[in-house]
Amino acid sequence: MPKSEKIRVMISSRCEATIHYQGKPTKLSEVRLLLQKSIKTSLFAKPGDDASNLEAWPGLEEDKFFDCWINEDSAGSSWNETWWKRCQRESRLADVVIVVYNGESGGSIKKEPMGICHAELEAALATESRKVRGVRLLPLAPLPKDPLQRVCDEKFRAYADSLDIFVQKATTGEELIRAVHKELRQALLELVQSAAVTPDLATHNTGLGLAWHRMSYLQRRNAMRAEIASTLTNRGSTPEKLKPKEEEWMTFWVTIAGKKLLVCVHAVPAAFSQSAAREKVGQPFLMDHTLHDTLAGGDGGPLHIVACYKGATESQALKMLGFPDATVVPGEFGMHVADSVQKIQMVMLKNCQSPTSTQRALTSWLEWLQRSDEDDEVVKRAAARKSIIAAIASVNSS
Repeated sequence: MPKSEKIRVMISSRCEATIHYQGKPTKLSEVRLLLQKSIKTSLFAKPGDDASNLEAWPGLEEDKFFDCWINEDSAGSSWNETWWKRCQRESRLADVVIVVYNGESGGSIKKEPMGICHAELEAALATESRKVRGVRLLPLAPLPKDPLQRVCDEKFRAYADSLDIFVQKATTGEELIRAVHKELRQALLELVQSAAVTPDLATHNTGLGLAWHRMSYLQRRNAMRAEIASTLTNRGSTPEKLKPKEEEWMTFWVTIAGKKLLVCVHAVPAAFSQSAAREKVGQPFLMDHTLHDTLAGGDGGPLHIVACYKGATESQALKMLGFPDATVVPGEFGMHVADSVQKIQMVMLKNCQSPTSTQRALTSWLEWLQRSDEDDEVVKRAAARKSIIAAIASVNSS
């Protein structure tokens, strides 16, 4: 059962900002109320259809699809919940969060240097980044004179500028309403289509998933690596032919952020807690220096992709790395692990129990790299790792 009988939408923005609507300056809170009403009475329709004409939709007058939360008309909270916590909770619970951004972060609580709009956006992104959509109001509001509020707004602007969600722009209330509905429709399309292709782990007891269950560790490892290789090849990556003594390595040249990086593909063919399965991978980065000659053909690397038959915890990933001081970023795909000193990078793809789930995990990681702008950081670390390997190879050859 769904958590609600309606799709929950939240509008996050400043209330006291001013915007031109119907040719005159209007409080943004008034436009927010109009937006709420238009969303609550919306029906699924193609662009250009008159969804407001209920005569064309018989029997649906009381069967709306959306609920829309704004703080202007919300009921009171429990005695132990502040308005700050209430807004963050609504941001986490919403199926879609539309952020109307004008550079103002909103009020803070207890004189902390963070506004409520900033907190709502962070809470929504931490829950599910794909549900967050943004509309940028132009021009941005001027920075305030109040020292605390100015700090809050500057922090919010720096945070917002690091994201890539404010594609739609609006200068009037009319443009804002159209932009919000466009973003809402696009968000629903992407979320539904993504859910439709997300693998159901319960289906791994039939078909190819069952075939993988029947395999030995070695057979399954080879099948998992072959699926990663096939997915990379289909996305335009090219395999690198290595010397005979390195035949156990499976490497590809993958383009990330416009740079050619060497990627090594590995697989743990059972639960990470099984030592026999872990031994199929070990600590592959310890042999990175053997790829020194190969790395001369690209911009950096290697980056290690580890397909995990089950899941992998942060402690298991750090144990594999060999030391705890590293960056571990969890995601739908699994975990992205990066060492800031030696520039080692590993991607742990979880639940690779069938060709479909393996392909989905890898694709999800590649999409996350672009969506989060982490691809630029990956390239920087890969270039640094190449230089480190060159130094190690030089010492070993002397």
